[in-house]
Amino acid sequence: MNIKHFFKLALLPLTIHQAFAAEAQTPADEANKISQEPPSLVSRFMNDDNPFRINFDLGDHPSYFQVYGLVDIGLTHINHSLPESYELANNFYPYAGAKKTPRTTSRTNWVNGGWQGSRLGFKGEVAKLQMWDHDFKFIYQFEAGFNTLDMKLHDAAQTLADNSGTNANSSVSTNSSMNGELFTRQAWAGLDGGSLGKLTYGTQYNPFFEITVTYDPNGKADSFSPLGESGTVGGGGGVSENSRMKNSIKYANVYELESHDKINYAVINQFGNSAGTEHGNGFTTQVGYESSEFGVQFAYDKFFDSVRSGVADQGNPLANDTIAVSLLNTEAALITGRWSPTKDLKIIGGMEWYQLKPSSSPSISYHNLYDQTVFGGVATSALQPGFKQDNHVYYLGANFDFAQRIPALAGLTTSIGFYETKADAIEGPTISTTSQGKIDTWTAMADYKFNKRFDTYLAYTTNHFSGDKYPSATTYRDVNSVGAGLRLKF
Repeated sequence: MNIKHFFKLALLPLTIHQAFAAEAQTPADEANKISQEPPSLVSRFMNDDNPFRINFDLGDHPSYFQVYGLVDIGLTHINHSLPESYELANNFYPYAGAKKTPRTTSRTNWVNGGWQGSRLGFKGEVAKLQMWDHDFKFIYQFEAGFNTLDMKLHDAAQTLADNSGTNANSSVSTNSSMNGELFTRQAWAGLDGGSLGKLTYGTQYNPFFEITVTYDPNGKADSFSPLGESGTVGGGGGVSENSRMKNSIKYANVYELESHDKINYAVINQFGNSAGTEHGNGFTTQVGYESSEFGVQFAYDKFFDSVRSGVADQGNPLANDTIAVSLLNTEAALITGRWSPTKDLKIIGGMEWYQLKPSSSPSISYHNLYDQTVFGGVATSALQPGFKQDNHVYYLGANFDFAQRIPALAGLTTSIGFYETKADAIEGPTISTTSQGKIDTWTAMADYKFNKRFDTYLAYTTNHFSGDKYPSATTYRDVNSVGAGLRLKF
């Protein structure tokens, strides 16, 4: 690997920035003339907060419609990994570890979603809807996740099918809440009653996910932070598929105090599980406090008959192009905090606990799930009656904004964080020590924002695996990755 490639990639937006700056440099008389003309498409794109937003009146109701998106492409090197998978939101998973197989090597390749998964969506509102002597807004948002490198929708279930049976260990694979549906990231609509709060229905983020977006010292980076890489710990409360709650109704509100500090609270209930409304259900509650100096958020959730997908019967040719599905009941709690002793420094940390338990239903027939064939046509409980497993996640870090102290470095921020993930032994009538393990993760990132649209980042993460869950004979104990990327927001 040539490290120069990463720095060249990180400096590419500087060229773009200079090109736009050169275009803006005109003699004084030309500048006066141009100021009287409408802004060009390029100028509007670079300077408007929402360049693709259209304001209009629907009858006598003020409305808007907005197209938005994000494109993230990076170059990443990882010391131990199977071949990358471009159907995932992030194509390498250092936090997931690596098995010792002939296909596991050091790799350097272009990836999608070094920091954030690429996406395209639209949202809008229709205002001043009178009900009960109060003004409401009709609001909606639909968002698709895709891979910029091959323009395919994110489809984790397909990666599992590609690695089942005799195709085991063909590429990186994992379960996820994004499994090939068009608007798999978000798809909801509802009413905003202002001080009365918001009521929405559809596919919506679990509040665990929304909290960790803000309360991760490394910005929930998809390829470098455990909270970004794993929906299990970064949003799902123990099962990745629960980080987005389908068929869910959510109520959320924010109460502003006289000091302008805010108290927020929310509750969301899912009818069914991520496979549909016929089986299972779940709910999450959230409450928090936010001020300019402090912030704290707490959430609790519980799910029943959650489906967790995986690779099917490795080595069995009958399992080729299928997936395995297991069932779990889960319970989880998350508390996070933030302290800003100065305007340029934020110290962020959190603790999460989740417990995996036997499902309420011993088995449920699922012949197809996420457009994939389920091996055996049935999902069974991942744990036997009387067993349970506790898991703990702790993290602490900080980020620093150079603009406050060094104006010449305005736009540059850095962050660092330590994460510990601990899986206790499965307990019950017997104790399974092979399920006990720990992951220690260090991550550091630097990001430079050139303007409202473009930024570039450089990141490094190292993950150390220990315990009986990660035997050294079959598992690499240290997996690290370094990468640089470009991000475009609009």
